[in-house]
Amino acid sequence: MEDGYSERRKSCRLTTISGKYSPHMKWPQRLTSPPKVKQLAWAVHGQQVKQETYRLPDYWSLHFYEYRGQIDCGDQSYKLQPGAVSIVPPGMPITFHYEGPSEHLYCHFSIPQIDSKEASSSACLQNDTRLPQLKNLLSNAIPLKHNAPQRVDLRLWDVLLGIQDIFEHADSYPRHDRIIETATQIVMQEMAQPLTIPSLARRCQISHNQLIRILKEHTRESPSIWLRRLRTDRARELLTYSDLPIKVIASEVGYPDLQHFNKVIRQQFGRSPRTIRKTKEAL
Repeated sequence: MEDGYSERRKSCRLTTISGKYSPHMKWPQRLTSPPKVKQLAWAVHGQQVKQETYRLPDYWSLHFYEYRGQIDCGDQSYKLQPGAVSIVPPGMPITFHYEGPSEHLYCHFSIPQIDSKEASSSACLQNDTRLPQLKNLLSNAIPLKHNAPQRVDLRLWDVLLGIQDIFEHADSYPRHDRIIETATQIVMQEMAQPLTIPSLARRCQISHNQLIRILKEHTRESPSIWLRRLRTDRARELLTYSDLPIKVIASEVGYPDLQHFNKVIRQQFGRSPRTIRKTKEAL
């Protein structure tokens, strides 16, 4: 259970989730040094009750949501869908409205440069393809909590700066560019896995057909050719600049069948993996 207390809440004005922050929301201007993490974990709510209210007198709260529902923050309400994120300042009550079992990643933290008593507003946003990467960045820090707390603080700092960038440049960064950037990051980070275009589309929060159309418009390549290019470019880099065995490189870029890997590399570069490696040795 998260820090705080439960209470009944008054009705709140319902708004759509925005990509802007209030000038009274002071953290974006004060992130000149790392925040201090108090708690970081995944939690599942909504199994016994349909709503809960918390208030953290001394800590900010950051949530990445995996469910549909609603939150009330002070006199502001936000509708949620999977992929949304919220930031709530210290002392502000936050009520969660659940529609069944509801999982979210939460972080309670302090910002040393900001007095917890300073007036500040909440913020909530969604529909940005950069958010899943920030969520994964923070979630992957959970195992570090006990042995490397300073690294967790730095990881949260990076995530908050990323959210700040989304708030400040939401309108200046074309959505299609964000989608391609997110899809590319997923491929580069999980290249050894059997990735598919439908799964990439879901993680970019768009349909399969939308991702196909965006890739064709911006890369002039079909999704399968785009994915193969990312894999083979990475393979050529490893063949040229690392001493990893060719079989290991094949697995790392998503081709566990060495014979198939050899065939794909020959098709892409007109040379075998072994020839590419020999060229590196001659440099």
